Amino acid sequence: MTTQAFDPAAELKELLEAGAITEKALQAITGIRSERLEAFLDEHAGAPVGLSARPQVLSDDEIVRLSVLAGQLTEGMQVGDDERLRAIYESLTIDCRLTARNIADLAGLDAGDVDAVLRDPGSLPAEKKYRLALAGSHLINAVNLARRER
Repeated sequence: MTTQAFDPAAELKELLEAGAITEKALQAITGIRSERLEAFLDEHAGAPVGLSARPQVLSDDEIVRLSVLAGQLTEGMQVGDDERLRAIYESLTIDCRLTARNIADLAGLDAGDVDAVLRDPGSLPAEKKYRLALAGSHLINAVNLARRER
């Protein structure tokens, strides 16, 4: 068994080179100025992953946010749709402390469908999963906007 370190700078550079994301989009998503993003990506080009005595171009928080984003845009996209849908609702119930009833009331959903998506999203027809995905995405966005100022 082998392990491979996740290198967020290398992953982001690959996404940029492939045209999957632009530097302007990275700046808009992260709020990190483009010259600092470029310096981070250039500084880490070919650099060994691990501890370094060099000063960091970005803050620890910015590096964590870029790492999470890179992971979500690369490895996270390999997660199946049903699993991703369940994760949206698990995030709303576990992280946000919303009940299935809260979610149903806020989004105009059937509470039984919310319970079902938490148990076995594959048991729901595509039309219901679509509605649940849209509503869940909207609620997650609302939560993220509210958290942004913390």
